[in-house]
Amino acid sequence: MPASYKAILEEITAAFKDAPFPADGYDIYAAQTDDDYGDPRFTTEHLPGRKWFEVTDAQLDDCYAALSYLRPDGWRHYLPAWMVREIKKPYSGQVDVLFSLRKPEGENDHVLESKHDILNEDQVKAIVSYLEFYRQRERNIHATHEHHRYAAMNMTWTEEIFPWPRQERVDTILAYWKEKL
Repeated sequence: MPASYKAILEEITAAFKDAPFPADGYDIYAAQTDDDYGDPRFTTEHLPGRKWFEVTDAQLDDCYAALSYLRPDGWRHYLPAWMVREIKKPYSGQVDVLFSLRKPEGENDHVLESKHDILNEDQVKAIVSYLEFYRQRERNIHATHEHHRYAAMNMTWTEEIFPWPRQERVDTILAYWKEKL
């Protein structure tokens, strides 16, 4: 059973509270700079030593590609900021957290593996809880939407008629993280 809204936020905060700031200062703005081919607007001057829970939504929006470019220690440090935002304000950001949590497949996913491997057990548990919460929330939203859509046509919707399209993707990602425990 997925954790409640409050419980999942507390679990993520507790698991990542002490995640160290990247030792070399390579923060989300530096990572975004790499995506933007060195655009001078993005420098590490924005967030010197700032903890992930101090980062604003505007800064997360500025750095929409950072999760893909962060080094493992920076990825671990900032990942919870995007997870918490997705829980508090679904669909408000530009980042697909699931993409960063996907199962590494292929020869170029060694970078993704190194990011995942840096996490401790409590952090992995928090990710599993996040994914379970996300899956249940999205399934419920899908079911409610489809129920109303079909009812408007005097039809009864069931999950067998039109299941949640992202179910398989999320289940695969969740199984991958559960294996890491």
